[in-house]
Amino acid sequence: MTINKESVSRNNQLIAKNTMLLTIRMVVVLAIGLYTSRVILQVLGVEDYGIYNVVGGFVTMFAFINTSMNNGIQRYYNFELGKNGVEGARKVYHCALVTQITIAIIVTIAIETFGLWYLHNKLVIPPDRFDAARYIFQFSVVSILFTVINVPYSAAITAHEKMDYYAIVSIVDVFLKLIIVLVLPLFNADSLIVYGFLIIIISALDFLLYYIYAKNHFLELKGRIVVDRELLKNMLSFSGWNLFGSFGGVMKEQGLNLLLNAFFGPVVNAARGIAYQVLNGVQSFIGNITTASRPQLTQSYAQGNLRRTFNIMYSMSKMCYISVFIFALPVMLEAESLLHLWLGANVPEHTSAFVVLIVGASLIHVFTPPTSFVVHATGKMRKYQTITTLFSLFLLPVAYVFLKHGSSAEIVFVLYFIFMLLGQGLCLIILRSIVEFSIREYIEQVIWPCFLLSIAACALPIGLHIIMAQSYLRLFVVSVVGGICVIVSSFYLGMNVSERSLITDFIKKKILK
Repeated sequence: MTINKESVSRNNQLIAKNTMLLTIRMVVVLAIGLYTSRVILQVLGVEDYGIYNVVGGFVTMFAFINTSMNNGIQRYYNFELGKNGVEGARKVYHCALVTQITIAIIVTIAIETFGLWYLHNKLVIPPDRFDAARYIFQFSVVSILFTVINVPYSAAITAHEKMDYYAIVSIVDVFLKLIIVLVLPLFNADSLIVYGFLIIIISALDFLLYYIYAKNHFLELKGRIVVDRELLKNMLSFSGWNLFGSFGGVMKEQGLNLLLNAFFGPVVNAARGIAYQVLNGVQSFIGNITTASRPQLTQSYAQGNLRRTFNIMYSMSKMCYISVFIFALPVMLEAESLLHLWLGANVPEHTSAFVVLIVGASLIHVFTPPTSFVVHATGKMRKYQTITTLFSLFLLPVAYVFLKHGSSAEIVFVLYFIFMLLGQGLCLIILRSIVEFSIREYIEQVIWPCFLLSIAACALPIGLHIIMAQSYLRLFVVSVVGGICVIVSSFYLGMNVSERSLITDFIKKKILK
């Protein structure tokens, strides 16, 4: 097919712009969210804060199916918008609306039966706070329902790449949550109940902001609801396999946690929990890149432009690696100092080793989402999800055998790293069997540049780590120097000519503007 270079350049600029907007959103949301967590803990107290988290988290678990359906709706929105335009997207919206209403009904029934029984019979809650817990339970149900029904509208906004509005709503959401925490002491009532009720109001407002904007800006959301049964069947099939993969991921992570608990007790579980908090912070930038790039990747495939599809995949893979490596390098070198700065003297045993191994594994895992997005674009999910899920679950019996024969807790995450490495190779092999794809080109375009920039970026920070005595000064110096080295090495060794040109042109335009 004929490729319009001006159109491609404009689309690349849009990806860069949206990535920047989402990065600003993430920084603001993360900063306000961390401060809000600190304040709400002070206002509610440890016990009520714990009740809110355990009850709310338990209810949220029932919306697991919604996550997989959300991915399916997003994929079909992107695909149909790229292939059939407004008419195709209209069919997706109609199917999405029906499925989300159905999910809302199923989730409500499940929560109000099994969930309510579990609340009364299994959750450990102080008797004098049980009434408040029941209020929080029902408030959480209502909030979940707003989240479920909101999916068709938030997916439409993302598919149309309106990331500026998406970022604004997210920032408004965290500001409002901070405000209700600050005004909570002014209410002459049970703070936990009032907090839960105000969170419902924010959930409803989020839904209205998405709903009104989408309805007023996108033509496919207008008109009478007519469900395309064939499309609905395809969406459910796609989401079913996606659900299988998501379920496998949850089983793997929770299975490893239970193994550590069985062999070493809750102290090691605490160490793992802290390590995963570090991991989540390091990986937080990936979502900005994938959210900004995924719509165009899927639309390019729908239009039959495989060359652009793979170019986006290659660039997305490298950008994900670079964004994680900037933070992973100083974290892996200065894990102990970082943990002591954060937690003081109360750092559980094994935490430092867990952090290094898990963050190291995350540098391999960053290549998986771009690969899976191409598979999602094809819609051929069965082989990919079945093989990769079963392979990842095989980690559990292997880890059990090692632990049973006396291995230390660290072996679990050494195996985790190895399985992550082998799993990425498996993903590429499966992708090649689904769509015409060159693994050799992938290695040349992604793996080799990432390897070169890693070697170049590591030299100076490792040298400083060895020369300087352990201190917070070394943590600061290694972090700053490491970040600069990664950025410079990425620009000259990790990016190709067109990627460097895109970034320099984008920066120049922003400076001139």
